[in-house]
Amino acid sequence: METIQITRHNGVGWLKWNRPEKLNALNETLLKEAAEAMQDLVADEDVRVIVLVGEGRAFSSGQDLTIESDADYGTYLEDVYHPLVRALASCPKPLIAGIHGVVAGAGLSLALAADVRIVARSTKFSSAFIKIGLVADAGGPYHLKRLMRPDLALSWMWSGRTIDAEQAERFGLVTELVEDDVYTKALTEYAEALAKQSPVAVEGMKALFRAESFEAGLEEEIQWQRKCGQTDIHRQAMHAFLTKK
Repeated sequence: METIQITRHNGVGWLKWNRPEKLNALNETLLKEAAEAMQDLVADEDVRVIVLVGEGRAFSSGQDLTIESDADYGTYLEDVYHPLVRALASCPKPLIAGIHGVVAGAGLSLALAADVRIVARSTKFSSAFIKIGLVADAGGPYHLKRLMRPDLALSWMWSGRTIDAEQAERFGLVTELVEDDVYTKALTEYAEALAKQSPVAVEGMKALFRAESFEAGLEEEIQWQRKCGQTDIHRQAMHAFLTKK
């Protein structure tokens, strides 16, 4: 593909934005290729974990602003962004964002869709929509109010401020903050360790955390625990536990 790279290794599918000369600014080609790649990675039974990363010095600097200024932004969101946004939000497999350098605008929105965010300490987080007279989009407001106190999230969006990784961690946007020199190693080890776990249990755990209500969660517990109990991984683990001396 022209603007992304896909690699598969040790049960992990790596989806990498590949416009380093533009700090991985998001254009129509990248967004459509990424949506297609997500479908492929979800369908691939050998891929147990999906990781989003950026090539070069940034995760993503956000929308490529060379888009025509008289474009209908609503139509652009609906046709270009939302297929990827929905693919990320509906992904049944663990979705990890590996974030370094700059994560801004719509790039930040995509990163927030991940289940887990492994972040290099030097990362800068920016939501600059307000500075160009726009609202935050690409699912960002939904995920921000899910992860942060809504009043803090809204105040940050209104300010347009850039914050460092430590502040983002206090806001609840960082799962694990790591030093820059071990960022790639830590991200790889986390993803590959997760890929070694029972895929049914891992996906079931994610589904339970998405339950729409308490009662719906109880019902889903029944279904997922039934599935897990029928796996060889569970049976072998139980046998090992019961026969150990």
